Amino acid sequence: MKKKPILLLISILALLSCNQRKLPNYPATDDGITRMRLDSAAFFMTKHDTKNAMYQLKSAEKHLFNVTEDSLKFATYYRIALLNAQNGAYKLALDYFNHTARYANDSKKSHRLTDIYLGKAFVFNQMGQRDSALHYVKKAETFKPRIRKEQEQKIEELRTRIEKHQILSVSPEKDIEIIQIQDRYEVAIAQRKALQLQLYIAYLAIFLIFLTASIMVWFRHHMRQQLYAYRKQQEETEQNIQQMLRRKDATIDEMKTEVDQKLYELEQLRKKIPNHNGDTKTADSIEQIKLGIESLYIILKGGNISQMGKREQQAINTIMPNFDYELAYILNNPRYAFTPKETFYYIMEHNGMTDEQKANAFCCTSQALRSIKSRMKKKMEQSQETLPETDIDSVIEDKTLL
Repeated sequence: MKKKPILLLISILALLSCNQRKLPNYPATDDGITRMRLDSAAFFMTKHDTKNAMYQLKSAEKHLFNVTEDSLKFATYYRIALLNAQNGAYKLALDYFNHTARYANDSKKSHRLTDIYLGKAFVFNQMGQRDSALHYVKKAETFKPRIRKEQEQKIEELRTRIEKHQILSVSPEKDIEIIQIQDRYEVAIAQRKALQLQLYIAYLAIFLIFLTASIMVWFRHHMRQQLYAYRKQQEETEQNIQQMLRRKDATIDEMKTEVDQKLYELEQLRKKIPNHNGDTKTADSIEQIKLGIESLYIILKGGNISQMGKREQQAINTIMPNFDYELAYILNNPRYAFTPKETFYYIMEHNGMTDEQKANAFCCTSQALRSIKSRMKKKMEQSQETLPETDIDSVIEDKTLL
């Protein structure tokens, strides 16, 4: 009874120790896949299954672009050529033999070229072109004695067949069938590639839409940040200018220099924001201050003010309360309703400029200058009776300037 388990164990070990045929290992690369397809094609050829053999060879051909071994490219093209030749598709066979020749330049060049020349000789003989067939037989013979014995035998057999005008009979339907097999495969591959292309285009379109949307979101966010920074800089610039105007010790030269510098910095920031509308209210107020300081600078420096008018007058009246409050009180007093020329004249008079300097600034005669002065004096005298007592004191003080 004890011997039975021992015998069973020995039998199992014997079976396990038997040398079993190992299956080939194909790496998951284009070279490995091509080799697997070639082996599959060889298997189907032993079964005389031309259709599946050709499908396997065409599948191998699809991977040849990325295959690194020339021997695999040679084997694939050669077997397709040979299968076409054996089935009467002679034109396709010649095309593939020509492809095959490109990959015959290795250590087995003589053997490979002999196979190609013999294949072409066979095809030309089948097509009735015996001169071309003999030409390739002779080319194959040039590799003797470096070729294999079976190749030498094939040369002799093929020469005899050519000389005796012998051809192998091939069913007329066979060439059509083998061509159709390849055509169907090519159509299927083309359809698959077209579908893949459509999918790639769809994925690309989705990616581009997503990318465009992301860029737009980022751009709008970036623009908001820049716009926020610009508006903040506008506010700070206006505050700095207002503080500078309140400085009692600041000269008109210092004011103009600082305003120009602040506005230059603001302009450089604005250029970074394309199609910027900005906070127009803040921008207008800054421009008004800039115009007022520039106009006042021209007046006090004795520049040409003949072209200055209502716009410059309003700008000067805007900044004057920060620059000289008492002077601003007179210039902005609605009872006087000074014209632009009268306003500019009063500023020059208030700052002690001579009649000659005034005439040069206005580009006018002394008579015209006296006319401006006369109109101002008359306005101030007429309004004196209706002014409050505090205003009368200011007018009396300012009338001494006239």
